[in-house]
Formats: sequence, structure tokens, C-alpha cells
Amino acid sequence: MTLSKDSIRGLFTATTTPLTTHGQLHAAAIPQQVEVLLSAGMTGLVPVGGTGEGAALTLEERTEVVKATVAAVNGRVPVVAGVVTPGLPDTLKAGRAFLDAGADSLMVITPFGTAPTQQGIRDYFKAVADAFGQAVMLYDIPYLTLVATQPETVRSIVDDGSIFAMKASNPDQALFTKLLNLVGSEIAIMSGDEDLFAVEVALGAVGGVLASSNILPHTWVEIFETANSGDLAGAQRQLARLSNFITTVYSEPNPGPMKAAQAIAGFDVGPVRLPNKNASTQVTEAMRSQLAKLLAYERQLSSR
Repeated sequence: MTLSKDSIRGLFTATTTPLTTHGQLHAAAIPQQVEVLLSAGMTGLVPVGGTGEGAALTLEERTEVVKATVAAVNGRVPVVAGVVTPGLPDTLKAGRAFLDAGADSLMVITPFGTAPTQQGIRDYFKAVADAFGQAVMLYDIPYLTLVATQPETVRSIVDDGSIFAMKASNPDQALFTKLLNLVGSEIAIMSGDEDLFAVEVALGAVGGVLASSNILPHTWVEIFETANSGDLAGAQRQLARLSNFITTVYSEPNPGPMKAAQAIAGFDVGPVRLPNKNASTQVTEAMRSQLAKLLAYERQLSSR
């Protein structure tokens, strides 16, 4: 399917990548993973991004994950493959492989490893979009890349026709508000921050790309629907129930704790690969306690 800003709404899961106990790709687990998420109301999937350990997989493995995800989805929701490579040649090579594997579009991280100027970021996304003949989703996550895409730069990138959507993972709410004012009517802005999700939806985000929806998909759908209805106070109360878990699951680098939480929830996707590390025993046991009530509520929502 060809994606536009109107194709993007609701909850997109940044999926983990299933591995065997020996760290090999376990693509056979992907169909079940997809069914669990789609049955809970996810409206899109984003494989092989940061949560999907894109940097720890070979291009062949990432392409296999995308192909398996596309096959399991079978056209029901958009599949937006994550491209988390730092430079243009690798981004173009990976993006082409993912599109050829059936991905509907790409979520492309801002270039990192150098210190790109704002004009450099604009030119980069134009080169990406021109190479593929289609707009992409911009992924802005400055606490990882160490460079923030300014709202005025996003405005220029939109003017170039290079992006149709953006995953905004920047806790600066003044910047987020300015972003919405400048381009919120022209592209789909997706929240990338669980703690700020309800507020950002209330401000105008059309949904979110959230890693923890791997664990609590029904709960996140409920929060989105409440915030989207205009009841921010209600959505914040719903979100508050998750607060301790969200703090813990991100207390060590993602996706180690995320995969541990999935195992606690009953869907074991295996270990992580270096340089990622599995969750510590302390974090795992804290999440086990925190998730007891959250998973019970998740089961209630799934039975409605």
C-alpha cells in the first residue's frame, strides 16, 4: 500500500526481533508475534528499528524479518521498516532491500556518527526520498543521535516532499508544540515517548510508535482512545498505572528489558545480541512484580 499522512493513525508497535536461545534469528516466531499485536488493535508495525536490534543484525537478517512480517500482516496494516544506519549509502542499500521485501514504507533515522547541520539533514532526507521515489517517515531521537531536527528544518523537509510522517522522540515539549504548529496539518506526527504519549496525542499527534506496546498493546490502545477523545486527564490517569513499569523497562538500554518483559507476559522472543545486553536480574524481578496487575488488566481488556 502507498502510505500518506492519512494512512498513519493509532498505535504502531516497534517490534522486537525473535532470536533463538543461541542468538540466531527465529523468523518462525514472527507470525504469532504479528497476530498477538494485530488482534490487540495495533494499526501498524515497525520492524528492525532500534527495538528490533537493527544495528545488531546483518542486512540479510533484517530483510528476512521484514519479509516475514509483511507475509504475516498480509496487507492488514502498514509495515514501516526501520532504517537505523548512520550514513546515506547503507541507508539506501537497506531501504531498497526492505521495500523489495514488501515493506510499505521506511522509518529513517536522522544521520548520526558525525555532526550534521540542519541543512545537511534536509539534504539527506531529500536524497533518500529521491532515491526511492517516495516519501518516508522521519525518525528524530536526539538522545541517541545527539542531533535534534529543528521544527523549521522539518518544515523545509516537508516542503521538499521528502516525508509523510515523523516519529518524534524528543521530550522538549516547546519544540514539539512548534513542530505541530508548523507541519501538524501536513504530515502524520507520531509520539515516540511513552511518558509523554497522552499529552502529545492531546496536542495533535495522530498516534505513536511505542516499544512497550509489545507488552501491553490493549492498554496502549485504551490510552490512545481516551486521549484522542479529548479526555487528557483520564488518559493521564490510565498512563499513571504504567509509570513504574515504564521507568523500569527503560532503566537499562532497550531492548534487553523489553524482551524480558515479553517473556514475563508469556511470549518469549529470546535474548539480545551484542552490543545489547539482556536485562539484569534486578530489573527482571522488578518488572515481574510491576506487571502482575498490568497483565491482569491487559487480559480483561482483551476479553471485552
